[in-house]
Amino acid sequence: MKKLRIITQLIAVLMMLSACKVESIDSDPIVIPECLDQFTMTLGEKIPWMDISIPYSEVKGDQENFINYCKPEEMNPLRLSKSQIRTHQIILTFDAIYPIESLKLIQDIEASKIETLSIETSLNKLTYQRVINQTPLNDHETIISMGGTMAQAIKLIFAHDDHTKVISHLEATLADGIIIKEDEAWSNTFLRYNGWTGADGIFTYNLTDGNPMIGAPKEDVGFIFSDTFIGEVYPHNKLRKSSVMINNSLGYMSTSLPFNEAFQFEWGIKDDKPDSIYHPDHYIGNRARNLTDGDGLSITQSKDATLNTSSEGISYLSQEIPSEIDIDLRTTHRLSELVIWNYNANPNYGTKRFELYTSINGIDFNLVSDYLMNQATGSNQETYTLSIDLNALPARYLKLKLIESYDETYVGLGKLMIFDEESRFLFGEATSSSYLSTLHQNELSARLWLQDGVVLNDTFYNFPILVKDESTIFKVHNVGMTQTPIREGRLIYSETIYYNTPLQVKTDDGGTIFMGAGVMNHIEIDGYIYIYGYKDLAGRHLVVGRFLPEDILNFNNWTYFDGTSFTSDITKVVGLKTGVSAELSVTYMNSGLFAGKYMLVVMENTTSGRISYALSDTPYGPFGDYNLIYQTIEHTYLRSAFSYNAKMHPVLSEPGSYLISYNVNTTQAGALSDARIYYPRFIKMIEVKK
Repeated sequence: MKKLRIITQLIAVLMMLSACKVESIDSDPIVIPECLDQFTMTLGEKIPWMDISIPYSEVKGDQENFINYCKPEEMNPLRLSKSQIRTHQIILTFDAIYPIESLKLIQDIEASKIETLSIETSLNKLTYQRVINQTPLNDHETIISMGGTMAQAIKLIFAHDDHTKVISHLEATLADGIIIKEDEAWSNTFLRYNGWTGADGIFTYNLTDGNPMIGAPKEDVGFIFSDTFIGEVYPHNKLRKSSVMINNSLGYMSTSLPFNEAFQFEWGIKDDKPDSIYHPDHYIGNRARNLTDGDGLSITQSKDATLNTSSEGISYLSQEIPSEIDIDLRTTHRLSELVIWNYNANPNYGTKRFELYTSINGIDFNLVSDYLMNQATGSNQETYTLSIDLNALPARYLKLKLIESYDETYVGLGKLMIFDEESRFLFGEATSSSYLSTLHQNELSARLWLQDGVVLNDTFYNFPILVKDESTIFKVHNVGMTQTPIREGRLIYSETIYYNTPLQVKTDDGGTIFMGAGVMNHIEIDGYIYIYGYKDLAGRHLVVGRFLPEDILNFNNWTYFDGTSFTSDITKVVGLKTGVSAELSVTYMNSGLFAGKYMLVVMENTTSGRISYALSDTPYGPFGDYNLIYQTIEHTYLRSAFSYNAKMHPVLSEPGSYLISYNVNTTQAGALSDARIYYPRFIKMIEVKK
């Protein structure tokens, strides 16, 4: 049967070619039999045209037949005569974005010649860029090198004159590189009509064994989302019938089930209403944890910092006098200095006298001394109140007993910093059994947005950011860390532990560092986990730190890349790549075209709509130039829409086929009634076959 089909095809082609010799340009087009060839996305292969448009010219010839994938050359030509403008323009589109090796154009040798040709290409069929200008054409056949230019649409432009131009054949061939396709199946999975009906942000994890490599086997994939709509959507018009927004949610995919049955979503319930999975409670109020972060300081991790007068969750305050504060440095260090800012929002609540104790084992504490401390002045640029020389005292734990206050009701402290014998800042987890739980002003708007994370030993660690409203915008106040157990492929979020971190830092040059925008588990390669973030200072710049898995809770053992080596001082990080976004991915490419490389995927400049990748030979750069692979178009048909948060999902990718997501939002709150706006979209990066 196979031989018979091939013989039949050959006879049909020979008949068509024979007919072609006598075909007139004005004759009826030759009907091409059903095309049995298959496009296999192989290097050098002819790429199928999806559509053709010739908007300004009078055209004779069957355009659909002209772009038929199985059309023999010089069959069913097109004749272009009068144009409404000074040029003829032919727009040809593909079903995806392809790297173009060359373009073959064949003219009717007996017709008026097209002398020169300009070519423009587009990634989104909307905006075009000229890539070839006025290249001369041969009388009959011309092959124009495109050098791997990426395009979903090609526009051919040539001069209009009084003579008819006849094009017999146009053909584009596939170059080596990558193909970009919109993945409608994945995108449509998140356009839902009941329950979970859209979200901001998306990260994915292998919940089976945590293996992060592309193509790794897994049974359960976990999803985390930030702001999420719960409710109902009308299927006929995609408008929200009802909705409640919560600040984060979860999703799961079972790889053993059919794709359309594989997904489940999860959110909390409080008072019979939808509720967030992760809550900000640990990070707000007047807790002792406020003492060791940088919120409220002019710069972070430096005794040169000044403290402002805010009372909104940046300092410690208690109604118990005396009151105790415990600090855990995770490991023993030789301590050189303890620097303290007294309570500054209301200097009368400041500590007047306290005792300082240290311990190595957390059980046996030794008194260092008791101290008197002045009141703060209430300045909005308050310098530190007291510096204590600890003379290289070895300790893991510190305890401060606040014995006496300048007030009869409240006792508080502003900030404190601990330095080791090398004057290195040490971060400690500060806790207290008593604190004033009253929330002030913008703390009532506090919520957690989820950044990236990592799965280690059946435990999921995430780096959420604490966000509070300020006027008409929001502000990030803190980067935290959560620890959630995994059992039977599910996150047991009710058992989550919340930790403080030193991962948001204000630097003395006016910049701010935020870590956690991307995480890469690289344990199998060099033993480390790499955490990526960005520094905002005259742009957004990629930065990176790393740690061993056993040190995930010991931030004093984390190091950060300073351009030459890894240092314990996070303020020394250097930008590896500018123009990154607040969510991103860096992925080790373990096979294929990019084998051994590290691929950064971002939305350039956060909200540009330009999804790009850059490559490096190491996890810490240098990263090469951006390679633009996709331009989003949602802003053209959705009200006040913009796109952002592009990243690769290695856990959802396979060798040679890589899944990338991005999110769509709007600057108009009322437009969120349209459920098409607020859910992740997906594209697929596919390597050209050899």
